[in-house]
Amino acid sequence: MKTLLKFEADWCGPCQQIKPMVNAVLSNAKDVQLQTVNVDDAENRALVQKHGVRAIPTLVLLDDKNAIINTHRGALNRQEFEAFVAA
Repeated sequence: MKTLLKFEADWCGPCQQIKPMVNAVLSNAKDVQLQTVNVDDAENRALVQKHGVRAIPTLVLLDDKNAIINTHRGALNRQEFEAFVAA
């Protein structure tokens, strides 16, 4: 099972824009689980630093051993997102 880390913030327009699309695509994906990470929460600082998040939204796709498969910074359309999680 792959894990998608979606780094976002409540105040981030592009983060809110892609949220419905991400949820819709992943609702049909049986091999990807979503973990949303709010960059403003102090408890997430270590994870934000570990993945070098400097812009949001940032998407990090991990394999079942938590190795990075793919990373994307910024908003993307549905076709781009589907290709990203299919990697």
